[in-house]
Amino acid sequence: MAITQRELRRIEKECREEAREIIRQEYAIYDEIWYGRIRLTPAVEEHGKEVVKDLIRIMPNLLVRNEFACPLDLVADRYGFETTSALIDYLLAYTPRGPKEERLFEKLLTERLAAYVAADNVDDVPF
Repeated sequence: MAITQRELRRIEKECREEAREIIRQEYAIYDEIWYGRIRLTPAVEEHGKEVVKDLIRIMPNLLVRNEFACPLDLVADRYGFETTSALIDYLLAYTPRGPKEERLFEKLLTERLAAYVAADNVDDVPF
């Protein structure tokens, strides 16, 4: 029995929602840090000008000169990083969520469709 278009759309929708939720949870700390911003201070610049440039390229508007934004050490303490270097390494490891979410969606969809086909091929006739 072939899968109907309606069933396929339902499975795609479930997989898309599940992928979006997983990525949302995975990126929660990045989002909180990005929303609060980090004040550009000499402590950030101590990590090197290349690091500052990389952070600006990877996460635009993360580093600000706003006096009300938290400095690097407070952000590190707030989110449980042992050192400011650990926070910097974490921020530099950021990857855009779009492609990652799409790959996860495709993986989930493939798994669900394989399970659907496998369940459809089960013979209900007892021997």
